[in-house]
Amino acid sequence: MLLAALVILVGFGPGQGADQPTPGDGAAAVSSRLSPDMSHDQTARFLARRLGRHLPGQPRVEARQAPGAAGLAAAAALARAPADGSVIALLSSNVVQASALGMAGARYDASAFVWLGGVAREGFACAARPDAQAPFWFAAAGPGGRAAVHARAVVELAGVEGRVLAGYGGSGEIVRALESGEANVACGWSLRELEARRPDWLKGAMDLPAVFAGRAQGLWIDRADAQSRALLDALAGEGEYAHALAGPPGLPAPLAEAFAGALEALASDREAVEDAARAGVALDPAPAAEVTARVRALHGLPEPEKARLRRLFAR
Repeated sequence: MLLAALVILVGFGPGQGADQPTPGDGAAAVSSRLSPDMSHDQTARFLARRLGRHLPGQPRVEARQAPGAAGLAAAAALARAPADGSVIALLSSNVVQASALGMAGARYDASAFVWLGGVAREGFACAARPDAQAPFWFAAAGPGGRAAVHARAVVELAGVEGRVLAGYGGSGEIVRALESGEANVACGWSLRELEARRPDWLKGAMDLPAVFAGRAQGLWIDRADAQSRALLDALAGEGEYAHALAGPPGLPAPLAEAFAGALEALASDREAVEDAARAGVALDPAPAAEVTARVRALHGLPEPEKARLRRLFAR
């Protein structure tokens, strides 16, 4: 089994787009969505430089851009793609959540994809001013974004007294709101970034009943009931597939194993690790089995529990 070429097809999120060529026949496409808080563009370009070196035949890898509705169009294209190793996708957590919860625009079943692993395990945390006290004021941008969804989860599932203030114009405005005291908490932050840049805000949030983290420690929850804990844990699972590679349904096992093995090999490739550091790409691969288990767990939730999660996204 030898692959001749890979094309990394970079999708665009809402408000972005460009006229770009699509990959030709025989090329393997890695589709991704661009998002200001997820650096998918850098990740796709990093994979273009490095992934092929660990694949049979060391195929040439090229990154290209193509429009996609917040990644959902790329996922729909993946669902229709030939299962011959010519198309794989770099997808983000919203693609999985939209499929599992039956959201508008999700014309695919993400649980049917052949998950090849996560490029990096991502943790998500709430940031809080050190002087923050209940009732908390949670700053968020769009009503359906991660910051707002995680804040509602803390309030509605974990029982924290607070109010979500959605409508800030992005992370810069949220930071200013926290610094000025206009708001005292913001959720959905990268745990890695908080630890590196604002450990005081991370420490300030530790007394909250929920901190989202995709690693083994899961969630710290003091007040939630058993069902709410399960839902919070389901949300935390997105850390495994925040930047995940997937193949189309029916991708043969040998091909899936080759892609998964190449992804895992990057972590022990010194040059790749150094390249990732220079590019600002987090490289901490999650095994394909872990990603698959998390995706299937979210899809397998009972309908009443999915309905509770949908309410967090649908404001």
